[in-house]
Amino acid sequence: PVPGQYHGLKPFADMFRTGVPILMYHKIGPRPARVRLKGLYVKPEDFERQIVELREAGFESCPVSEARLNGAPNHRITLTFDDGFRNVFENALRPLAANQFRAIQFLVADFIGKVNEWDLRDGEAPESLMDAIQIREWLEAGHQIGSHSLNHHCLTRLTVRDAREEIFASKKKLEDTFGVPIQHFCYPYGEWNPAVRDLVAEAGYQTACTTEFGINTPETPPFALNRITVRHPTRSLKGLKARLLGITG
Repeated sequence: PVPGQYHGLKPFADMFRTGVPILMYHKIGPRPARVRLKGLYVKPEDFERQIVELREAGFESCPVSEARLNGAPNHRITLTFDDGFRNVFENALRPLAANQFRAIQFLVADFIGKVNEWDLRDGEAPESLMDAIQIREWLEAGHQIGSHSLNHHCLTRLTVRDAREEIFASKKKLEDTFGVPIQHFCYPYGEWNPAVRDLVAEAGYQTACTTEFGINTPETPPFALNRITVRHPTRSLKGLKARLLGITG
């Protein structure tokens, strides 16, 4: 399989039996014209096809906390959504429920109910983010939420003090707002280093997700979980991995 690109199970079937894959989604909805990262929009019908395909192949979803556990036979998969886009709430809840899959939304705590302002400077289209009422419905449907920082800043470019605020304060804000423990973190843009990782651990999270391509096993560090990006098919794969590691998340 091409690193970073998932569109269907067949090319990944053997790989997925070697550990627990974590699929990374962003937006489930129609793609606006002239967006730069076209692949990060997955059509609702493609998302439903992917979920049905996984269920029919015998896969069951598992929480992020279990992504490093071995199972035999291994037919477990973790579904993650970055940023908390409203179109995920609108288009993913029904097929997830119909196929008995559970997922986690990594939320940007200071942007709940707003738009993805961090994307706009990169030429992306404005997209609405889930508001508090929708997030509570997401939780009531049996899904989880995690932190994607306060403001979606690249944490490796911040001072330690500012990075700490993004990591610690987002956890507290989400816990105070929604009354659930926030145990999982996702590095904005997939950017992290040992100092950032140590802050995430110090804050009390159990895991952290990267954008690094791979399967998870008991040997995978809990604060450097691998993920596989789900993308709309693209004709040009040149520089795909670099773009994923540097821009998405």
